[in-house]
Amino acid sequence: MINLLSPEDRRQLRAARSNNLLLRYTILLGVVILVLLAEMTGVYFMLSADKARNEEIIHENEARTVSYSATKSSATQFKSDLTTAKYILGNQVPYTKLITTIANILPSDAVVDTLSLNPTTFGTPTQLTIHTKSYQSAINVKQFLQKSAIFSDVSFQSVAQQTDNPGAFPFTAIYNVTISKDAAKL
Repeated sequence: MINLLSPEDRRQLRAARSNNLLLRYTILLGVVILVLLAEMTGVYFMLSADKARNEEIIHENEARTVSYSATKSSATQFKSDLTTAKYILGNQVPYTKLITTIANILPSDAVVDTLSLNPTTFGTPTQLTIHTKSYQSAINVKQFLQKSAIFSDVSFQSVAQQTDNPGAFPFTAIYNVTISKDAAKL
């Protein structure tokens, strides 16, 4: 094969082919850019529509929230009241059972006159006043109290006979007692 074209013409032919290929790539690049711009514009309009719709939903929900604010405040108050009630019930001491247990410990010829009970009296010394029929009954009461698991320390403060109005229980015995902390769990 003999090449009859001059070297200048061959160079021009190669340049023409390269220019033709570059022109195709440039047109293709322009088309791709236009397609990308169209897609980005479409996505922008879709996102704008979604944003407007979501803002409308937010405004509707805020309007509903305002109507539920009274219910929410009532629920919050109720929750606070429940927390307070739980705290009170958790710290409550069943004094009725404790008093009944103390009464069951005492002999039949003794009655309780004064007993101060509150959460601070457990584990600390307090006074217990009991009326009895005799001096021996006052001593027996002390022994019964000492045998009980409710009291951790029992001692006499005084035993006196009432002379002005003796009644059925003429002796008054005052005891210094320490109510054990476990007694609160009865």
